[in-house]
Amino acid sequence: MRTTTQASQKLPDDWEKQCEDAILRLSYNIKLFNIPAELVINADQTGVCLVPAGNKTWAPVGAKQVAAMAKEEKRQFTLMVATSVAGEVVPFQSIHKGKTGVSLPSQESHAEGEKMGILWTPGGPTHWSSISSMKVWVDKVLEPHIQHKSILLIDVWSVHCSEEFTEWMKDKHPNIKIGFIPGGCMCSLSWFDDIS
Repeated sequence: MRTTTQASQKLPDDWEKQCEDAILRLSYNIKLFNIPAELVINADQTGVCLVPAGNKTWAPVGAKQVAAMAKEEKRQFTLMVATSVAGEVVPFQSIHKGKTGVSLPSQESHAEGEKMGILWTPGGPTHWSSISSMKVWVDKVLEPHIQHKSILLIDVWSVHCSEEFTEWMKDKHPNIKIGFIPGGCMCSLSWFDDIS
């Protein structure tokens, strides 16, 4: 059982039209550029709590005060995850608050993660993904993984849609076409059922 913490994300009024248009654009580009399923990559970032803490715990029935461990724990990192329409998992990027490698997990952890292809990235003042960390991910993870004409599906987050990022992609990675998933529609799409 889980305790809700917020209202669910609301779908835009025209979500079906937005999704249909996005799928048609995607299908058109797949056909036009003859892009195979393993080169259509869907990517997103997610915050990961270092010490997950919930709102539920065991306590005697009727207890007036129920203490919980790690209730104030706020430390997180951001994980950049990506998969292809064919089901291939692209190596992860793990972004941690800090300006240098000292802010990253221990070298021992690095070694294990690097064997799996994880890219460890200092995120600067926050652990959130930024234009800088997106560029690092594209250069060091995505481009070596694909090396051909491909499509990168990402959401309409301000970093992804920024002129700086989109122009950089056109200039440095012209073989990677960006496809934007409509805002608020990520969970409503059956992208891969319709195009694979």
